[in-house]
Amino acid sequence: MKSLYILFCLPLLFSEELPIGLTNEEMSRIHEIPLMARETDPPIGPIRNIAEYEKMQGVLIRYPFGIPIDLIVEIAEDVKIFCLVSNNQQNAAQNALINAGVDASNIDLILGETDSYWTRDYGPWWVVNGENKMSVVDFTYNRPRINDNQAPLKISEHLNVPYYASDIIHAGGNYMTDGLGTSASSDLVFEENLNTNEQILDLMNSYYGIDNYHVINDPNNTYIDHIDCWGKYLSPTKVLIRDVPESHPQFNQIEETASYFMNTLNKWNEPWEVYRIWTPGNEPYTNSLIINNKVLVPLNGSSWDNAAIESYNNALPGYEILGFSGTWESTDALHCRTKGIPDLEMLQIIHNPINNLTEPVAEGYKVTIEIEELSNTGILSDSMKVFFKKEGDVDWSFKRLEIDNLNEQQGIWSGYIPSIVDTSSICYYIQAADSSGRIEKNPLGGWHVFSALPTDICNDWLLGDLNSSGLIDVYDILKVSDKVSNSESLGLCTELVADINSDGEITVVDIILIVNMLFSQ
Repeated sequence: MKSLYILFCLPLLFSEELPIGLTNEEMSRIHEIPLMARETDPPIGPIRNIAEYEKMQGVLIRYPFGIPIDLIVEIAEDVKIFCLVSNNQQNAAQNALINAGVDASNIDLILGETDSYWTRDYGPWWVVNGENKMSVVDFTYNRPRINDNQAPLKISEHLNVPYYASDIIHAGGNYMTDGLGTSASSDLVFEENLNTNEQILDLMNSYYGIDNYHVINDPNNTYIDHIDCWGKYLSPTKVLIRDVPESHPQFNQIEETASYFMNTLNKWNEPWEVYRIWTPGNEPYTNSLIINNKVLVPLNGSSWDNAAIESYNNALPGYEILGFSGTWESTDALHCRTKGIPDLEMLQIIHNPINNLTEPVAEGYKVTIEIEELSNTGILSDSMKVFFKKEGDVDWSFKRLEIDNLNEQQGIWSGYIPSIVDTSSICYYIQAADSSGRIEKNPLGGWHVFSALPTDICNDWLLGDLNSSGLIDVYDILKVSDKVSNSESLGLCTELVADINSDGEITVVDIILIVNMLFSQ
């Protein structure tokens, strides 16, 4: 419970508002927090926790607002504004939004009292349960604020979705997930709970489907200990960590944290791509909001604002990166005051992007995806495509994806991007549609990029030398035999040198010819 006792009160942004930290009066009521718990049975499994960068239908805020009105207008251009508001203020909230230019059809008021506007910290977490339904899974807010703690239940009732609650004491600003079973928090989650660390890990698995929970020391060493003050999952393969100069008092701790993530593995057992963002003056750049194809970044007039925008551009090519000024602090910014509301019937495309310098097979670079369709209306097979181009080109080409008959029940589709003729990078994205009218992309904004192998890379390979060892040996015979018997796709160069008679096929004839080559050496 250490961190709860050392929190102190920030200056109030508005006289009627509570701070993001605990007031002195609240510190005397810490013992009330466990009494706010509403534990239920966990959802039916398997469970998948929704990531911030998945498809959102709206953003949760609260009235009186804690974010600039121009930011709300920007959000409302694409998605709904879900606004928590007390009964006697609903007209004021509605008028404020409409007068600012928000379309009335994009306003959804959720009635009920709140204590503060930190919807990230007390808002709902979302999962897809084993019945393929989007559900709210609640935690106990780590502040003795009863009205805020009730917000997730109000939202589940408003949207008519199942509601579940664990007895974990937590805050949303100290949580990030990749949407595929991996999540991360500072060790504040261990300090604030009476459960043992092992019990918390079990609860995270039972209620959120998290089987790989990274709980690490907070490198910022501030009163808040929230992970969104220094890190952010950008995709299932990318994570953003703040960067500071060596003169910064937390330099060593931040570098240790970056190294930690560099040495962890993603869903596909590959190292995370770690991106850094320069925050020499404790700028709140990681405290941003991803909303479908946009990233909204808090700016504070620093000379490093433009560099921060560019860092996001580099990490998420093709996304629209927009900066917003506000009453931001290093420990309290845009992300803290907003919370995504997912598309309840989303069409999710799960894909491991192609790595740089991956060797293509004869058909090209293989693209494999898994489809999660919550509308249950059926995938439109003609819509399943991969679009691709050389980096710098204007026009996109496409190839169709086909269902994997061996994994049809798992919703696995695959296809190929043709090999290119030079060393350019290849940009690509995947598109899918279902009968509900949803047409989705992966990534939701922009495209994936990978460095392609040049086609002349095979020029130095000896005909029949399938592992490029410089000799024809028994390994080469076994490898070409496996290809003939199992029809396995080999690497591009491997398949070229395995086709001994150059007839475009690898057959028993090639096995005979490579045996003859071995004994004639």
